[in-house]
Amino acid sequence: MNAFRSAAFLLVAVLLGAASASAQASDAGISTGAYASRQYVSSRAQTRPSNRYIRVRTTSVLLHRVRESDEGTVVESRYCAVEQDPLGRVRTLLGAAFVAAMPAWESKATRDPDGEGPGTVHIAEHTIILGADLSDPARENLPEDSDDPRITDPDRDGHPGVTVEVDGFVSGQVYLVQRLTRGLRGSVDPDGRMTGTVTGAGDQTVIGASNAILKTFTPRFEHNPDPKRNTFVWVPVPPESTCETILVARHRLFGED
Repeated sequence: MNAFRSAAFLLVAVLLGAASASAQASDAGISTGAYASRQYVSSRAQTRPSNRYIRVRTTSVLLHRVRESDEGTVVESRYCAVEQDPLGRVRTLLGAAFVAAMPAWESKATRDPDGEGPGTVHIAEHTIILGADLSDPARENLPEDSDDPRITDPDRDGHPGVTVEVDGFVSGQVYLVQRLTRGLRGSVDPDGRMTGTVTGAGDQTVIGASNAILKTFTPRFEHNPDPKRNTFVWVPVPPESTCETILVARHRLFGED
């Protein structure tokens, strides 16, 4: 019963978006502590063989921890969930193994000199690679063949790259290498809530599939640079927060999608 009460208390705290009691103001304009964000990133998919374009939104939920270091304010970020809109009659499923394969990263946070006020924060862009080991993650060409020695298997399912489940009129698995570059630029409210624009883009290569149809007709994605279609909401959460507690409380934290 005591364990149940402790868990319930933590959940209530997350639902209320309570900030860490030990939070300290930083030079970057955000306080140290734990935060959760919901990010929308827009792209268009060129479907094949019709070459028709479909607008696609990817929704991500992340856990962030802000701390002070000798180099300034540092933000550690970790993906908790990634969801993609359906592509017509086909749905892409990015499951727990895919998300677990996404590495955490650290970025420096600063006051944005181009912002509109003292509460404008810039969290620097950082590039992560899924499914390959590159010496220059931001610039090096992605592998295009499963025999490339740079290919890895971060989700540990025995297939090259990271595996994406596809469900629809054609179902199966697609094996990818992905590059994601992400940063944030937003305005902070007095209560620690921040809203703004997700910066950066991404690309991917298909290096295999469970059947030839999926490999041949996997759409090509192009990032939509419109700031109004790449947005985020960032809210303070208790220091004990985990991905699990954030996902349970996501609609209370961020509002409905």
